[in-house]
Amino acid sequence: MDLVTNHPADADGLRGKAGALTTGSGRRVWARRLLVAALAGFAVWAIASNASEIRASLRQLSAWAVAAAFVPAILSMVLALFVWRSLMTDLGFRLPVRAAARIFFISQLGKYVPGSVWSIVTQIELSRPFKIPKRTSVTVGVLAIAVSITSGLSLAALLLPFSGQATIHRYWWIMLIIPVLLGALHPAVLGPALNLLLRLARRPPLPQTPSLGGMGLVAAMVGGIWLLLGLQVWVLLVGLGAPPARSLVVAVGGYALAYSLGQLAVGLPAGAGVREAALTVALSAVVPGPIALTVALLARGILTVVDLGMAGLQYLIGLRTKPLGEKPGARSSPGAGPPR
Repeated sequence: MDLVTNHPADADGLRGKAGALTTGSGRRVWARRLLVAALAGFAVWAIASNASEIRASLRQLSAWAVAAAFVPAILSMVLALFVWRSLMTDLGFRLPVRAAARIFFISQLGKYVPGSVWSIVTQIELSRPFKIPKRTSVTVGVLAIAVSITSGLSLAALLLPFSGQATIHRYWWIMLIIPVLLGALHPAVLGPALNLLLRLARRPPLPQTPSLGGMGLVAAMVGGIWLLLGLQVWVLLVGLGAPPARSLVVAVGGYALAYSLGQLAVGLPAGAGVREAALTVALSAVVPGPIALTVALLARGILTVVDLGMAGLQYLIGLRTKPLGEKPGARSSPGAGPPR
């Protein structure tokens, strides 16, 4: 006989706890919806605030160039998803692709909010159903940015000789910080450093620290992202009359430099202003300044539309399908390699 259900007071208590849990769950769902709506609002505002410049730029381009530029932009964001998922896997939590896509693409709207932390905050909130520790979500979010900046600046440094004297004169200093960044991201340094920071913050250590193979895979994929984003800019340049051969190297190196500097501009929504200024300087090596600025503005507008589209698609899929993630993420056993 079940003694609990035969005691009215106990049964009422259990029903009360169940009701409280349901109410708490409902509030959390609405909090997530409000968060997503707020993030989407900032992303839409980012487009609206530059609407007149974007419209003027579009009038200078043929439809094929604009449509073609969306292809590498979309592919770069898909590859960015797998970078984030690989980092999460390397730290001990392997998420299904569908679940990772929902968390990652919706969280990307957070970069349009001033403060530079909202993407990570959103990832923490959307990762809760998968029982992923907050410290792991924060670490993955920070590592994704750190790897992006380091690889972007490294690629830009290699291609600086092709980017014109103005770019070299203004951004020569990045070559001084690249060795520091590369050294800090080596797993032999990175893992102990992360756990030391957690210990200073009075938090438990990471369940699993980054591996050399995992970081190498992520770095290779981020290199692919820079190539795709550079192709997006290159298509726009060619559509505005730039020489195809020379402008390809400038587009890839210039965008890697500009985007990385924008990420370093903590507090600015998606590096607004910094990214466009750096990209305009770099692209001025192959096109006049006004055209370079036109390309910089269009590149931002296209990526913002892609971010909104990806996030909106994942949100709609989440509304129409059964929620995922009521169980813990697949964890690797202590001492074992990351789950694959």
